Amino acid sequence: MENKAFSDSGRVTFGVDEERIGRLKPEQKVGMAVDMSEACVRVCAEGIKSQNPSITEGELIEKLRERFDWGKRWQKLRKLEV
Repeated sequence: MENKAFSDSGRVTFGVDEERIGRLKPEQKVGMAVDMSEACVRVCAEGIKSQNPSITEGELIEKLRERFDWGKRWQKLRKLEV
C-alpha cells in the first residue's frame, strides 16, 4: 500500500482519517499511541542490531536509552531556536 502525504491547510496527515480517529474513545487513542510507541522502539532496536550484530541485550537497551535521550535533548534545543 502506498503512503502519500496530504497537506490541507498546512497540515500533513499521511492519509490518516482524523475525523474517524477523533470519534474514538480516549482509551482507544491511548492504546493506539502505545502501539505506535512500541513500534518505534522495535524499529530503532532493529536498526541498532543491524549496525551491531553481536550486541548483547544489555548493550541494546543502553543504546536505545541513549538514542531516546538524544531525541529529547534535540527537541528541547529546537524549541529554544523558535
